[in-house]
Amino acid sequence: MNSAKVSAWLRGGRLYRAVYRAVRLFIKPYVRKKYGFSTDLVPKMSEPYLMVSNHTTEEDMFFCGLASRQPMCFVCGEHLLRKGYGRLLRTLADPIPVPKGGTAVRASIEIMKRLRAGVNVCMFPEGKRSFHGVTIPSSEALGTLVKKAGCALVTYRIRGGYFTYPRWARGHHRKGRVDGGVAGVYSSGQLAEMSAAEITELINRDTFEDAVETQRTEMRTYTGTDRAKGMELLLFICPSCGAWDSLETSGDSFVCSACGRGGVYNDYGFLEGDGAVYDNVRDWMKFTEAEFDRRVASLPGDGLVAKEENVLLYRMLDGYENEDVCRGEATVFRDRIEAGGFIFPFREITALSILYGNILFFTHKKVYWGITGDGFKAWKCGRLWHLEKGDTNDRTREM
Repeated sequence: MNSAKVSAWLRGGRLYRAVYRAVRLFIKPYVRKKYGFSTDLVPKMSEPYLMVSNHTTEEDMFFCGLASRQPMCFVCGEHLLRKGYGRLLRTLADPIPVPKGGTAVRASIEIMKRLRAGVNVCMFPEGKRSFHGVTIPSSEALGTLVKKAGCALVTYRIRGGYFTYPRWARGHHRKGRVDGGVAGVYSSGQLAEMSAAEITELINRDTFEDAVETQRTEMRTYTGTDRAKGMELLLFICPSCGAWDSLETSGDSFVCSACGRGGVYNDYGFLEGDGAVYDNVRDWMKFTEAEFDRRVASLPGDGLVAKEENVLLYRMLDGYENEDVCRGEATVFRDRIEAGGFIFPFREITALSILYGNILFFTHKKVYWGITGDGFKAWKCGRLWHLEKGDTNDRTREM
């Protein structure tokens, strides 16, 4: 049986439904123990639907799967299929891959194809977990996709997930409560009366979550170790003295090596101490973003922004394989990245994304590249790319 026939068999046949139900049974006690997770259920639908959720953890598909008793296929990051379990995931779940830092056109076509064939689809339009805990708004392209698919729509919102393992974190998972809920259910008939812009606005409203503001009200505890580790990849400008790349982290603590002011990341996900000018990562990130933009604009000459040591440059090949190109120094300028003799002008990069805080994916002249390193601050490159494009709206804040 060829792969195309296997794929159709899994999506529409008994095996796929059996796998989906078995995974739900297995996952339910797992997420209850790990997250204390609870959710309401999607009502039984008589037409195929697209389920759209905010994105807070790497296990959000489990939360959405528990909310839907009717089988769904999932849209996932293509990088997941390059891991050791990728082959098994492709065989059992037949996900729709979206390359980070690559084009999503093929994924959009596949989503519509499956919905029109009567298969439910679940997706996380943010495409990545936000660094700051605020839902990244969707573009009107999502509303257009829903209109073209002619399907029903289910919106879902997850709360608490951001604090269990922030996107910038390099430490361990934090134990704390996560819950989810169906925000809205809309029939294809209702959606047919709406414009693509109105559907997008509805999705953004239903899936919006500001983790910091929710936490100020609920004050759930998120306990763990090394909770401050990784903050230096994102919050690299000290708000006390203005030093650049001076933040050092150890365990739950952080300190500026230039002025000596520091603090701790506490059980509630807030910052406290003499170096905590801001009591949360979200607001410190906003400061860093504005200060970074200001300093980049004032750079002389070529505008050298950073020199990153011991980074790996690699190509991401078809067939879910990677090819290492070189390891060494990457030099980041206002308008380009240079590494291993290769030059990547930001104006020639057609798509770009960040995984965690230290992995950069991008497409340059139709070649799919990755750059990573333990201390590599990928956010700088992402922000410079958006500045080069003149695109600094709310959707770019995840960079």
